[in-house]
Amino acid sequence: MLSGYATSLNPVTFTIGAPASAPGGSTGTIATASAAKPAALPATPPATTGIDVDDETLDALQAGGQVTIRVPGFRPNETGIAIVVYSTPILLGTVTADADGVATWAGSLPATLEAGTHTLTFQGSIDRGIVFTLDRAVQATTLGASLAEGASLNWGFEESFRTYLEGIAGGGWQLTDVAYEYPDFVWTSGSGTLDLDARTGLVSYGGGIEFTGHEGVLDTLLSDVRLELAGDVGYLVVDVSGATQSGVEASEKDVRFAEFPLGELTVEEGVLALSGVPATLTEAGAAAFGTYGAGEELDPITARIPVPADCTVAAVPATDDGGAAAAAAAPAQADADESAAPVWPWTLGGLVLLVAVVAVVVARRRRAAGAEPDGTV
Repeated sequence: MLSGYATSLNPVTFTIGAPASAPGGSTGTIATASAAKPAALPATPPATTGIDVDDETLDALQAGGQVTIRVPGFRPNETGIAIVVYSTPILLGTVTADADGVATWAGSLPATLEAGTHTLTFQGSIDRGIVFTLDRAVQATTLGASLAEGASLNWGFEESFRTYLEGIAGGGWQLTDVAYEYPDFVWTSGSGTLDLDARTGLVSYGGGIEFTGHEGVLDTLLSDVRLELAGDVGYLVVDVSGATQSGVEASEKDVRFAEFPLGELTVEEGVLALSGVPATLTEAGAAAFGTYGAGEELDPITARIPVPADCTVAAVPATDDGGAAAAAAAPAQADADESAAPVWPWTLGGLVLLVAVVAVVVARRRRAAGAEPDGTV
């Protein structure tokens, strides 16, 4: 039909064997490229000085509580200032400096951070740090002393990612101590501690989900799943390991992977319930997983956490030597000791004094009688 005619077409370029990027959002479309992995964090703190805080803020930081820290000296409106805590580097997030070059971070240390000496750093055009000692004995009162057992968690990770794995990627997932009940992965038998008054807690579910695809190019494991309450925000905390979609080997522990808002915490019939709470990927999660950027909408979170009736009562820290109790008991003990003192010495002393007085009186009367004149002739 086109005999005698020649038509020039545009050139075509394609690559055989390159894995497609995972879909973004909830539309099921394919993203043009996977999220670029941020630069690796320094293995050791780039600075240990330069962050100045008042005593109250330092005490809160060392107790694992909520803090707000401001650090000057950055470029005006500088973006991407990383907040990292060491010894093992953990990305807590990034912040943007204001017009005066002051960077502000508000938050709390991960509940999974071990007790001991650590360094909190701000890393950007300049590096600043502060060394502190995390005291888990003090933080125990922040996390609460109430035990929670038999907790459940339902979370589907990301619906379009699951669809992508089973379709284009030709893969799927393998589960360890986790069930899949469409559309959620389901954990049971979680346990941990809660303090609803302080709005803090950490519930561990364990288990693992291994995502695979593209004939082994993608093989990423999310394991040791935990749910953390931290004031007005909550986190899903996981360990991330294996090969990400971009081919980078990951080995990150205690990653605050997803975050979700915490509204009013109420206990009904002995259960704290979080129902269909929207969740997003954190910057730390994006850095570890490598497929999506921070802020990616993830599947909602549903959790049921049985709690004891006294869970809202914060534990009272004891002094090292029980000093507070001893001090309170000391006056009462002193009163008891005084009331229990023997009375016989006082009684005996009184009798001796009485006998002495009587003897003196008798002697005086006898002398007086001997001195009177004799009236007989």
